[in-house]
Amino acid sequence: MQPCNINTFKINQYFGQNERVSFPAFSRHSEQWKPEYDPTVNGIENALGLSTLHISPQHNIPTSIYTLEIALGGSLVRVKGKKPLINKSRQYTRGVISGFSNASKRNMMRLLASIDKEALMFKPLFVTLTYPNSWPDDPKQWKRHLDNWLKRLRRRYPDCAAIWKLEAQQRGAPHYHLLLFNIPHLCKDWLAQSWYEVVDSNDPRHRQAGTRIESIRSWNGCFAYASKAMGNPVHELHAGWDRVGRMWGVSGKEHLPIRIVKIPIPRQQFNDLRDALWSVRGGQPPYWTQYDDDGVSAMIDWPTLFNEYQHVQTLKAHQNSDNTSHTDCNCWI
Repeated sequence: MQPCNINTFKINQYFGQNERVSFPAFSRHSEQWKPEYDPTVNGIENALGLSTLHISPQHNIPTSIYTLEIALGGSLVRVKGKKPLINKSRQYTRGVISGFSNASKRNMMRLLASIDKEALMFKPLFVTLTYPNSWPDDPKQWKRHLDNWLKRLRRRYPDCAAIWKLEAQQRGAPHYHLLLFNIPHLCKDWLAQSWYEVVDSNDPRHRQAGTRIESIRSWNGCFAYASKAMGNPVHELHAGWDRVGRMWGVSGKEHLPIRIVKIPIPRQQFNDLRDALWSVRGGQPPYWTQYDDDGVSAMIDWPTLFNEYQHVQTLKAHQNSDNTSHTDCNCWI
């Protein structure tokens, strides 16, 4: 994984000290990072009684074993089991995108939850880009406008990253919501002028009111913004939006601090961790068809999951103890 360049100086400065001590979170996104020196990894290892960790990419892990995946510094945990057999003779083709589905929202939120918030040097910025009274009819032009504006942003902040979402206003005009990362400060005048020029607007009022920028005070606030302002599902497209294509995406993903640890776990631990995740999520939904080896994921940090995992183990231990007591009693009947 390539390091986040915005932290390169600090990373090199840290590793130049030649100290085997707990290091800052941004160091785990360097090529020099080693899991055995990461305090978070050591804590997970000790809590589960494991000694060997496998780090992403995913093909390092055999598909025949149970695994625990944790986004270090993030809020995403997964347990994966053996997948049910799939008939590979059938050909699956992706259909035409017809909105922003619940699955799309889930994928976007999982990406956000994977980000190592401890490694971010600056709080994310929330930006809105709108069109003037007239706008192009071709959705490809909307995407071209966004791409051109993001290029201007990268020239100004080479290490920036953006998660964007396309939505329709009530008047039918497209507009963009963006979460921007690795940007210390974004000038409002530059934002207004750059978007004004990209869309070739000739309306002075658009320059004054065509953009909006907000600072996000906390990571919870970031999730709230993403879920409320960017996460509304769209099941029916507006007229003229039938060729819109993807309605969300990420730019500069290589600059997002994401480090996934994959840990092989035994079957019993897989069952306990899966039960803990289901408990956190409020239980299995009534329509869920649960295969014996299916996994599950949840947007939760590791400490919270581990507390629930210990609770699940305690309940199962009590249950086993009660069953043993009943068996002993029956022996005397």
